[in-house]
Amino acid sequence: MKKFIPAIIVSIMTIWSIVSLLFLPNSETTKPDIFGFAKLPVLLDGRIQPIDSTARNAMRVIRHKSTGRYARTEGEDEKTIPAVEWLIELAAKPSMAKKRPVFRIDNEEVKDNLGLDKGEKHFSVEQITAGDNFARLAKEGARIHSKKAELRTPYEKSLKSVADALMIYQRLSKSFRPQNSLNFQQELNELSNIFPTGMAAAQAHETGAEHNEDEHQNFTRLLEIMIDPSMQEGDKSGVMFWPRIIPVSYGSQSQWQSLSTNILGSITSGAMAQSNWKVDFHPALKSYAGMISAYSNDDASTFNAHLATYRDYLKQNEGLVRSLNKSSNEFAFNNFDPFYKCEIIYVLAFLLACGGWLTISKWPNQTAYYLIALAAVIQTAGLIFRMWLEGRPPVTNLYSAAVFVGWGAVILGLILERIYKDGIGNVVASSVGFVTLLVAGGLSLSGDTMEMLQAVLDTNFWLATHVVIITIGYSATFVAGFLAIVYVIRDFISNKVSFDKTNRTGLTKMIYGIICFATLFSFVGTVLGGIWADQSWGRFWGWDPKENGALMIVIWNAAILHSRWGGIIRERGMVAAAIFGNVITAWSFFGTNMLGIGLHSYGFMDKAFAWLMVFVCTQIVIMTGGLMLGTLNRTGKNAVQSVNGSAAIHPVTWLIVEGIIIFATTSGAIFYLLKAIGI
Repeated sequence: MKKFIPAIIVSIMTIWSIVSLLFLPNSETTKPDIFGFAKLPVLLDGRIQPIDSTARNAMRVIRHKSTGRYARTEGEDEKTIPAVEWLIELAAKPSMAKKRPVFRIDNEEVKDNLGLDKGEKHFSVEQITAGDNFARLAKEGARIHSKKAELRTPYEKSLKSVADALMIYQRLSKSFRPQNSLNFQQELNELSNIFPTGMAAAQAHETGAEHNEDEHQNFTRLLEIMIDPSMQEGDKSGVMFWPRIIPVSYGSQSQWQSLSTNILGSITSGAMAQSNWKVDFHPALKSYAGMISAYSNDDASTFNAHLATYRDYLKQNEGLVRSLNKSSNEFAFNNFDPFYKCEIIYVLAFLLACGGWLTISKWPNQTAYYLIALAAVIQTAGLIFRMWLEGRPPVTNLYSAAVFVGWGAVILGLILERIYKDGIGNVVASSVGFVTLLVAGGLSLSGDTMEMLQAVLDTNFWLATHVVIITIGYSATFVAGFLAIVYVIRDFISNKVSFDKTNRTGLTKMIYGIICFATLFSFVGTVLGGIWADQSWGRFWGWDPKENGALMIVIWNAAILHSRWGGIIRERGMVAAAIFGNVITAWSFFGTNMLGIGLHSYGFMDKAFAWLMVFVCTQIVIMTGGLMLGTLNRTGKNAVQSVNGSAAIHPVTWLIVEGIIIFATTSGAIFYLLKAIGI
């Protein structure tokens, strides 16, 4: 029976993955088809994306998750709400959207100053902007914005994040209907019908000629509803956070317009027609107006009819068809969420691999291996799909780099397990794969992970090869470090798990081989980066923090190899050095991007920096513990003898010493972490 267990478990997870892909959210017929709406293409941040991505990215910034959670109606239980449902409610039912608790606030001082319940974490716009809070937030946000990021207090950082989230909320609320509109479709139709006579009345009013004042007042009222001066200025300056939803021409992505710009353009064109005044609103504008009005009236059939009309319009042009298809595919990618599924599979594989060390049965390791292979296939497919959507190499920002580093580590782990078949490759592959995807998930909270790159970063062959090769080198360095951690852990529990000389030697060979691999790829990747820099910036090397970090990784891996060859370090020394390689790589890869200086900077991020420090401290603790274990193993389990053999130190003393080291190295980082998140 045991021989069938791997096949059964892997089959279940495979079927689960396939079913998740085949049964994505479908179009509705009896309800408003919000998922059909979610697939519609828009232009935001320089790229075509589905409304679903716009909603998810906004929700990540506002709530720190890609979904909402609240009761749809009073008396209902709280449920997980798709981000697109929240977005369309924001557009069609703003009074209801104001009551949804989607804003996450953790800082206690911010809660106190805004008069919010300190026992809660999520709040509505209505709660946050009560009284004079909105004016205070705007004023404080402007003050904090002018202050350098590294000088801001935790209170100021949290308050600014709330102000930024409110700005996103406001901008999105104006994306699909004019802010002061009560019935978008009715008002649009009315303006279109009375435009000729309204223009005549307005012209007569200016010249003092006889006219129908009621008609003039109604025309003026409709213009005031449709035209928002603040939106026009924001659209021109490019600072407004909204998708451009109207495809005014079909060739270039830049030829999409925001709602406000298109309305103003249509009205201006109609007014310039001399005596033949007529306004011709864009078909997309009419469809959106119909959808928003129908949703606000809970009219599902009318909503779906307007949605179908707009989809038919998009299908009539080849360029728009491509945009529609791409958006539909990205919607499928978002809802399948391959990297989250990989996280679940990696955790299961890790538990099975660890369990395989505690039993003589082979099935846990075999099952873990096949599960990791399944997750690797899913992660590979996810990477390829992202490359197709972006039209670029797999590494373009910190998020994609974290995903690619994890993928490389998983592939190396599978290769090691295929060669040695001792479960170690499984543990390393599953643990690194999970941790890197977890880090990537945290990095996605800043917004869109597929943002467009500057031209210098998007068209150079050497950049593409540089980032791919050097990232593989970083993956290998992490794999060597995690293999070394496995060495220490297995050494620590060797009284319960067989870890004889043969196993120890095999693991050491793995570490050595991976370090050789990492040295080669990190070196070649760094050289290719210099070639790209020479072509882009006119110099091969500029001692930029990121360049220095890449050089540190190469030097450290080379130092390990030369120290091993020269006999300066032996087996356990190489293990300790490999663990510290995790520190070097993490700082060089992530830390330098967070400093806020240099050509590769993404800005100083407190929370990310705090977690980075916690990671560094844990590596130092494990490395110190491994060295102490080596001393204990050499001198016996009962005592540690001094050099002259006259003194004896009980192992308990060593535990106390390590406890002091752990406390000293982690307390500062933990304090900083708690301070950064506002606890």
